[in-house]
Amino acid sequence: MKKIITIYILLTCGIGYGQNLVPNGDFEQFSGCPTNWGQIDSALFWMNPTIVGAGGGSPDYFNSCATSFLVSVPSNPIGFQIPHSGNAYGGILLYHLFVGSNIREFIEVPLVSPLIANQQYHFEMYANISDDGAASTDAIAVYFSDTVISGVNNALPLPFNPQINNISGNFLDSLNWTLVSGDYTALGGESYLIIGNFKDDSLTTTIPNNTPENGSAPVAYALIDDVSLTLITGTNSSNEINIFETFPTLFPNPVTDKLNVQINNNEQTEIILYDLSSKKLLQQTFTNTTTINTEQLAKGMYLYTLRNRNGIIKNGQVIKQ
Repeated sequence: MKKIITIYILLTCGIGYGQNLVPNGDFEQFSGCPTNWGQIDSALFWMNPTIVGAGGGSPDYFNSCATSFLVSVPSNPIGFQIPHSGNAYGGILLYHLFVGSNIREFIEVPLVSPLIANQQYHFEMYANISDDGAASTDAIAVYFSDTVISGVNNALPLPFNPQINNISGNFLDSLNWTLVSGDYTALGGESYLIIGNFKDDSLTTTIPNNTPENGSAPVAYALIDDVSLTLITGTNSSNEINIFETFPTLFPNPVTDKLNVQINNNEQTEIILYDLSSKKLLQQTFTNTTTINTEQLAKGMYLYTLRNRNGIIKNGQVIKQ
């Protein structure tokens, strides 16, 4: 976010106008083509909050580059579906028709930067119910967390209250992609997003799947594509000038060759850049502004810390394209 003196530039290139805070929201970037079910982590930045093989769910990654029919696109064992865009999508189990099973799968992703308190954000994703599933549901939601959720040792609904819920009656379609969207006013510091069905079976509404093939698997299984979260400009619930002056700025994000850092407290500030294993890559001291050469960095996500004599003033993530 740029300071108040450069807000007009922010409206065209900064977080405040149209930047997607969900990295790889279209699932097009991957570390390797999927070869089997349960490989959502092959899509860059996406992860499974549960432990596969220890009672946890196993969300899937489908890509046209796959050599295995199990996870190929557009045809695979769960049906036929062209991605909403590109060549790939994720997949999660929303509901199992066995009464009382409460089996769920979730997908999680770190946000490009933490959410800012009192700012309003708009969320969108497109979902589709698989052809072979016997049921559809409107029970799909989004939870924002300030810490990573990992190591959950079961496949039950995660014990959180999602901040964005699909509209009741907006049942996912097996033929077309269904838009699921909503707005959220941040508490501040939310850094992760989780998608799935957080409801128990008793609270999950289902209807028969409308696929022409009359799906036979006793599940409601959803494909997910084009996930986005963007700041809604001009609707701050607190004074916009104060917000821009309080929070430091890193731009552009995603970055290619040069990362600009701005902070207007006129104090000596230090930025430290880490890789995802917490290895320190760079440490630089500046006052007000600095520019970091990122040309040598490999593509991917990096973590940063900004701090001054009073301690840490911001932690976040930056994407190198």
